[in-house]
Amino acid sequence: MSRHVSAMRLGTRERGVLVGLVALIMAPHVMHLPWWVSALVAALLIWQGIALARRHRPPPLIVRALLTAACFAGVFAAFGRVNGQDAGVSLLVLMLGLKLSELTRARDAYVVLTLCCFVLATQFLFSQSMAMAASLVIGVWAVIAAFVYLHTLPGAHRSGHALRESAALLGLAVPIAVALFLLFPRLPGPLWGLPANDGRTGLTGLSDRMSPGAIERLARSGAVAFRARFDGPVPSPDQRYWRGPVFWDLAGGTWQNRAAPPPPGDVEALSAPLRIDITLEPNGKRWLLALDAPLKARPGDGRTTGGTLVAEAPIKERIRYVERSATSYRLGLDLSPATRRRALALPTHGNPRARALAQRWAAAADSTPAIVNQARALFRHEPFRYTLSPPRTPREDSIDAFLFRTRAGFCEHYAGAFTFLMRAAGVPARVVTGFLGARKADYGDYWIVRNADAHAWSEVWIAGRGWVRVDPTAAVAPARIDDSIAAAVADRGDLAFMARGDDRDPWFQARMAWDGINAAWNQWFLAYGPALQEKLFSRLGLGGFGPALAVLTGLIVAALGLISLLLAWRMRPTRSPDGVVRAWLRVERRLARRGLIRITGETPGALAARAVRRRPSLAPELPELAAQYTQMRYAYPAPGPAARRAFMRRAARFRIGRGR
Repeated sequence: MSRHVSAMRLGTRERGVLVGLVALIMAPHVMHLPWWVSALVAALLIWQGIALARRHRPPPLIVRALLTAACFAGVFAAFGRVNGQDAGVSLLVLMLGLKLSELTRARDAYVVLTLCCFVLATQFLFSQSMAMAASLVIGVWAVIAAFVYLHTLPGAHRSGHALRESAALLGLAVPIAVALFLLFPRLPGPLWGLPANDGRTGLTGLSDRMSPGAIERLARSGAVAFRARFDGPVPSPDQRYWRGPVFWDLAGGTWQNRAAPPPPGDVEALSAPLRIDITLEPNGKRWLLALDAPLKARPGDGRTTGGTLVAEAPIKERIRYVERSATSYRLGLDLSPATRRRALALPTHGNPRARALAQRWAAAADSTPAIVNQARALFRHEPFRYTLSPPRTPREDSIDAFLFRTRAGFCEHYAGAFTFLMRAAGVPARVVTGFLGARKADYGDYWIVRNADAHAWSEVWIAGRGWVRVDPTAAVAPARIDDSIAAAVADRGDLAFMARGDDRDPWFQARMAWDGINAAWNQWFLAYGPALQEKLFSRLGLGGFGPALAVLTGLIVAALGLISLLLAWRMRPTRSPDGVVRAWLRVERRLARRGLIRITGETPGALAARAVRRRPSLAPELPELAAQYTQMRYAYPAPGPAARRAFMRRAARFRIGRGR
């Protein structure tokens, strides 16, 4: 960028374009940044809009310095630092907003446009959705259009020309970008990392504890927990149990794990393993949802005693993994004394009626399955209700209140009460939480599991069989097992819209279509890595040439980069050795500072004539200077040294006062 261009003063129209561009670039960040940052940026934009409308001058330096210091202090007070993802992006956005307050020359505009590019890139730190990618493309188009706009002479079609030129430039870049994306060597992990779960990312909702009302509240959400693709037959509805955290300890009506779980037990598959490709939404926890029961963990991951797969670290970004499960299995055939004691432990006091009932069952039964059947019969034959809005129970003796008084609850009520009864009867038992069910996507070959499908059930240990799943909800609401939650609850209106599954609703169908598009985006774009790249090469018949093709692509990119550097070096502005030329260039720079920029191909005489039309006070000095310069450069015979020195002195004295 030449000095006279960078020194060009910006007009009201150019500044207005930049303010609108910054508003467009910052809009997606409203969903991610603290409210006060968004409010302050909005105030800065409104302030600049008013200043443009009333043609106010930029605020004094002391005001800008105080505002900058206040922004630094605010970010530090909110985050405890000024670097890092949230703090750094907040500070960058605020600085961009403040930069608008000193927009006077072209160099300020280029700084703003460069900052806009950085702010655009930070969007992927918060979201990698297709909608965010679309907003990023629009933002890049707008930034390039602003660059073109600033380099275009004022005219009736200036904005349209800038938009068309920028679209053409993007169109030229698309084939190169697609080729680089598909062929360039892929990193094994994600390029963009996400922050620690701060409540703004999508959640499966499963917690590290279960108390009455926890899953019931989750069931009111229609958000997607994960998506699954079956490589082979799809299990029947009553086998679509997705295993999550397992709880061993009961305290104060809450099931949790107060101590480290016992060592994991072995899983023996009794049916053919199923291969399932799962795309899991961020949850901030470590559990990897898998069809019950998972057989193998990913490399580096592990398994808890309850058979739950766990990741090495909390899941803070959307991940994709392949797991193998068996719907018929034996889990934990051997039960150590320590594990047995923990699976039988109950609080010392509370729920006397439930304890007495369980002890009567144990005294009358001759086997563990007989005790289990007694509990199932209780839920099946007594007037229990499955509802999203159960009456409240007291914290003390809550299981007695549920079993003998309210008899209305959600899955966590039934699973918790059943597990309590089993332990009171001397049967080792534990609570398992996860999801039950899956809906086939209307637009795509995958299955959707939503937060509304969250579920809780029990497992009892039977000698020779290991841990056996028992779902007491099946005795009360069989439709919950064989169909969906929408078919099982009477208060269907309390469910989230997407959890109701109304196929006749056009809005529901539109949402399902959008989910299909998002699923394809997640699978083929975000998850495009070495494995998918190798698969693509194989389909193209280049399976054996993948590494060589990647190296060739890298060499081509390096060559293009080197050529670009050489061209930029050759096009760099050079200092003319001719003093006459340098003197005239100084005149052009002074004109540029007043908004009179020489057009490419414009002669000195034409520039002078155009300048005089805009500023008549420049006549006759500027036209005479232009004519003299033309004579110095092109007259034959060439003027002598004395004439050249006289021109250079006159050009050095040329000034454009504020009144001219």
